[in-house]
Amino acid sequence: MQSMDIETGGFILKCEGSDSDLMIKGYEGDGAILDISSDNRITGIDKKAFLSCKSLKKVFLPDSIVSIGDWCFSNCINLTDCTIASKPDGRLFGKGVFDSCDRLRTISFAGTDISTSVLLAAGVNRMKSEHLLRAEDIGEKFWYEKWDITLMSLLKADDAENSISTAVSGEEDISYDGVAMVDGEMSGPTENHVKAIAKNKSYLCFLRLLHDEHLSSQIREKIEDHIRSRSFGRDKEYAWTALKEDCEGNVDYYEIYLSVVRPDRDVILKMIDDLGPSRVQAKALLIGKAKADEHGTSALDELML
Repeated sequence: MQSMDIETGGFILKCEGSDSDLMIKGYEGDGAILDISSDNRITGIDKKAFLSCKSLKKVFLPDSIVSIGDWCFSNCINLTDCTIASKPDGRLFGKGVFDSCDRLRTISFAGTDISTSVLLAAGVNRMKSEHLLRAEDIGEKFWYEKWDITLMSLLKADDAENSISTAVSGEEDISYDGVAMVDGEMSGPTENHVKAIAKNKSYLCFLRLLHDEHLSSQIREKIEDHIRSRSFGRDKEYAWTALKEDCEGNVDYYEIYLSVVRPDRDVILKMIDDLGPSRVQAKALLIGKAKADEHGTSALDELML
């Protein structure tokens, strides 16, 4: 057993092992990109090795990796993408590897397409379903069906119930807003936390419709019903709120919303007003839809300005 330091991209990786079998035990530095994809000496990353590394944004791992320890990248709040050069292997990951990586967008393996990579990250991060990460059939039809079953279970649960279960399943390193222990008893979730849970459900619905490989007509109908029941003007318009706040102005999501909800021209005008001065591309899409529904008016022309 020997110790070795490897310098890469602003990191000094603290490793132990042999020349051809190294385990990353920790790091020094504040790099943004951990790219060890071409270093096949590295076969593992230890438990909590990069826990709470705030500078880390992207990770590229070699196909020699056979183990990624518990909570390895947990609480890396700026991590967006993890790419692994090997094929999916259910034995690769420990528990909680990506806990509280709220900006995580993709987890990619060799041969996985963008839809699989996006839904895999959402399954782990937004649905808290690590079984999707540990599966051997990632990207295959049965894996998509498991993803959909998990989503359906999430949609059926009460938002407040989801809020509490999310909190009590967390590890000691992770804290969750809105739920706290007082004198040994669980307090109720805050309104904001319940809203966040409800928005997250709607966001996942949009995401699945955008990446709709192997999506059955039955599941599609349930997802669309969920969005319609939480659309603009409803008592709990969480789908509209998720669209505004979580979809980053991506017009693809707005087009999905329009095709599912089919709001009339008057409702679209109210939606445009609710968007405010930001989301320029989204507003342009809605204005175009309103104009298509009825010949342009001076009011719409003013909005275009």
